[in-house]
Amino acid sequence: MEVEAKPSQNLKPLLPSNSCNDRRDFLLHLEAYLARRDGVDKLLKISRYAAKIAIATSLPSETLAPRLKAFESSVGLSRKAFRVGKFVQDINALRTAAGRPNSVVDLLLSAAAYGGEGVYYFLEQVVWLSKAGILSPELARKCQKVSAWAELIGYVGSITLKLKEVRKIRSTIEARKRTVGSGDSDDVEIRKFSDKLFLKQLSIVQDLADGLMVLGDVRDGKGFLTDPLMMASAGMLSAFISLHKNWTSC
Repeated sequence: MEVEAKPSQNLKPLLPSNSCNDRRDFLLHLEAYLARRDGVDKLLKISRYAAKIAIATSLPSETLAPRLKAFESSVGLSRKAFRVGKFVQDINALRTAAGRPNSVVDLLLSAAAYGGEGVYYFLEQVVWLSKAGILSPELARKCQKVSAWAELIGYVGSITLKLKEVRKIRSTIEARKRTVGSGDSDDVEIRKFSDKLFLKQLSIVQDLADGLMVLGDVRDGKGFLTDPLMMASAGMLSAFISLHKNWTSC
């Protein structure tokens, strides 16, 4: 009796098997990006702040403006739900930092960076449940104030740590330029450190943009640094930087 071959035995692969080609395939890259929680979150962030910028410029018509406000509010709530449990990564990062032979200053900065961000993400879950109607709305207002201060402390610690890392990377690059020859392998190593330096600098810019928005939340939207268009533009800048980092890393 003739055995029917399985489809996998008859069909040739639809995608190139070469790993280099797989990395360059846009749809495969996009699939990997969308499989990440941060990838989807940053796309939502871009759409939210695009709506905020449109609202702040007063360009939308009287009929479109309420729709954009409703869309922005819905996306904001969706992002809170999408980040449920994200505080666990800050707990693990804090444990990792505590296990390293760091100085007391570095430990305090790590506690501020990861602890502040972890408290923020944890309280955001409470805010989400309050806005979803499960918990009291009054609880959301109290948690938002505390979470804003915790997030601000987190950004201060994060920026300080990253500035120290930038100085170390620059020192490493300069030392290699002085000591190594002009071989291809040395040039590759220097380029790797240069790329790492660029990404770290982008990350600092992102933290500064996010920190500016948190400062506006802490001050309840008061002061010249809390202009709606400026806040929305800072959010968009942060979102695009994070989009770039997540896209290249996956």
